[in-house]
Amino acid sequence: MKKILAIGIIILMSLQLNGQDLRYGKVGNVDFTLKAKDVEEVPDAIVILKKEHVDFDINKEVGLLQRRTIHERIKINTEAGLEYATRKVLLYMDDGRVSEKIKSLKAVTYNLIDGELNKKKLKKSAVFKEVINDQLRIESFTMPDVKIGSVIEFTYVVVSPYVVIDDVILQYGVPILNIDVKMVWLELYQYKMHFNPRATYVPIFDFEDSEKNFSMISRPNSIYSSNGTYKSVDLDRYKLDSKIISLKDSNIPALNIEPMAGNMNNYRSKVIVELTGKKIADYDYKQYSTTWEDVSNNILNNDKFGDQIDPSRFFKKDLESLIKDLKTDKEKIKAILQFVKEKVKWDGGYGKYADNGVKKAFKVGSGNVADINLLLIAMLREAKLNTFPVLVSTKNNGIPFYPTIDGFNYVIASVIVGGETYLLDATEKHTGLNMLPLRVMNWQGRLIEKEGQSEWIDLFPSKNSKEFILIDGEFNKDGEVDISVKKRLTDYRALNIRDKYANSNMSAMQTLLESGDSGIDISNIATENMDMEDVPLSIYYDGIVSNAIEEIGEKLFITPLLHEANRENPFKLKHRKFPLDLGYPLSTKVIVNLKIPEGYVVESIPESVKLSYEDGLGSYTYKVNEINAMISTVVDLKLDTYLIEPEDYETFKSFFEAIVAKDAEKIVLKKI
Repeated sequence: MKKILAIGIIILMSLQLNGQDLRYGKVGNVDFTLKAKDVEEVPDAIVILKKEHVDFDINKEVGLLQRRTIHERIKINTEAGLEYATRKVLLYMDDGRVSEKIKSLKAVTYNLIDGELNKKKLKKSAVFKEVINDQLRIESFTMPDVKIGSVIEFTYVVVSPYVVIDDVILQYGVPILNIDVKMVWLELYQYKMHFNPRATYVPIFDFEDSEKNFSMISRPNSIYSSNGTYKSVDLDRYKLDSKIISLKDSNIPALNIEPMAGNMNNYRSKVIVELTGKKIADYDYKQYSTTWEDVSNNILNNDKFGDQIDPSRFFKKDLESLIKDLKTDKEKIKAILQFVKEKVKWDGGYGKYADNGVKKAFKVGSGNVADINLLLIAMLREAKLNTFPVLVSTKNNGIPFYPTIDGFNYVIASVIVGGETYLLDATEKHTGLNMLPLRVMNWQGRLIEKEGQSEWIDLFPSKNSKEFILIDGEFNKDGEVDISVKKRLTDYRALNIRDKYANSNMSAMQTLLESGDSGIDISNIATENMDMEDVPLSIYYDGIVSNAIEEIGEKLFITPLLHEANRENPFKLKHRKFPLDLGYPLSTKVIVNLKIPEGYVVESIPESVKLSYEDGLGSYTYKVNEINAMISTVVDLKLDTYLIEPEDYETFKSFFEAIVAKDAEKIVLKKI
């Protein structure tokens, strides 16, 4: 008795540490005063408690039921933090029939008014259900009477007939003061834990061998009474070996958003639980875990994938007419890609499996990603080109950390010609050979060869996307500079403009060109090759630059690059925890030819320099010369990498600070 009492006192002390009680419904005044540690600014919200327990029960009809219990308590600090007052729960369905359910939902908003706690309970009418498709639905609720300063608390149980355990998220965009995670793994099923290798918060779990006791009520019809009760109850008792995996920690840092870091979920700390097998009997075991070859074979054997890429006759005449006069394989690839892009329009749906099927997509003229790109593969194969599908996980889908079919949500085509591999995606109008949509460029893709053999393939371009700018300038009578500009852009530099402005009028592009603190008025805009993705895009315009010249006394101080000067460093963070994703390698060359106005001579020009980043991964060359009453400025920026790792960020930032400082130097002209 003394031992039991002592244990109870210890538990109570742990629950009420510093006057705080973390049991549901025990919100107190102390919860309104809590602050996060080691943060410079007040976070939008503070998660006082995140509790997530996964356990199993046995049901007579269904068998094993997974019970995932959620309990969270959150303090709202700012208006932006109000988003944490809405919870959306993704529930799986089986052919449209509800399989997973939310039970025991309780939620209360607490407001501290004149030192007194005011409670507002969630009503059933505030719970909403939305069917996404035959496999998914969302159940959501928004806390009542929530405002800045509120403390909200909710708890619910997700009851599921599935033994697959969903990922357990360990990190939010705001700090978590207390985290309590526990999972029960039964001996019937074998699981393996994976952690996000990119996460900065690394949890330490405890593992404990245990036993799980089940009691299942058996209620035979023979003992069912007329008044609706049971005359007797039989209990079937079970005992299974199990493991208890648990984590209790405090002060989990927020996953703060960093600009140009891509999908932040790729860096979120979480537990990924893989179901690797099932113990059927003492002598038998069914393996669920797979290799990449298993993944490839399973996908190839799916009739919505493998059957779609076999050469088909329904497009045979179109294909023959399309390529009959083409002599090279590269010409055929370009022609087939362009044909599919024009024939079947993307409906916005992702997927590695065909939705309509390639034949129907061909007929109706629309389909999801797989409909379009599997059709592309089929046509390339029919043309006797060495073509394979490539599985991709897009930027918004994360990265597959272990062999899994579910890790991919997209498929593209690859063609090997003369030892060179071309990657193709026919869902976008302006993409081309080895120029994929940016959403696809996420780490690597899995190229599936015949008979399920597969290999990783890099999705990022190896060559630089280029921008060349030629500016001719001359001073006007108002002390401004009249300019004539020619721009030529290739690859992704051109793709960005084509995607945004191909179908818009010139006023939209004028707004883009005049954006920022450039002090330029633009007119007479014209373009060439806006709809031809395989050739450079050209843009021409005239303009008047007003803020690149300053007159002080008898001298003119001129910014050599005029409106193209880098006026501030776009990389402002002191440090980074996550990589800086520039999207693709790039280079920019700017030539400015400025006529010296009559009555002036050059007093000084900036010194020519060459800056370097990371042993040649980046360079910046700056030259200014005076020739025949003209000042010619030539600047060449080149970055051969698209990803800046956190440990290299400060060096990269300093590299750009030096560029901005150099661009700010002035040409000085003095009156004769």
